Amino acid sequence: MKFLLLIGGSHEAWAKLGPDDWSDNEKAHGALISRLKETGEFVECDELNVTPAGARIVRTANGVTSSSVGPLHSGDDFASGYYLLDCVDIERASSIAAQLYESRFAPIEVRQVGA
Repeated sequence: MKFLLLIGGSHEAWAKLGPDDWSDNEKAHGALISRLKETGEFVECDELNVTPAGARIVRTANGVTSSSVGPLHSGDDFASGYYLLDCVDIERASSIAAQLYESRFAPIEVRQVGA
């Protein structure tokens, strides 16, 4: 089954991180990706643009499409990145989410992709 790990973030939490934290974050992600590739669970991961200019909301109502600038959810919280995994179940995906560096200071949403 495929699972999306959506990594949360906030400008407040990120402001508290120092250069060593960012370096540790990069190392932790690199090590996790290597382990997931070895187990065959890694599909892809990437960062998301966290500025409102990098997001657009599109809606269609009564055949008319409109769009607006901004992320789906407003406020200080935002989606900062994702992992797409191929795991046996949500418990395994959740255990991987707990290994993400960001899980110490930001929520990680785990969702099954598809039915």
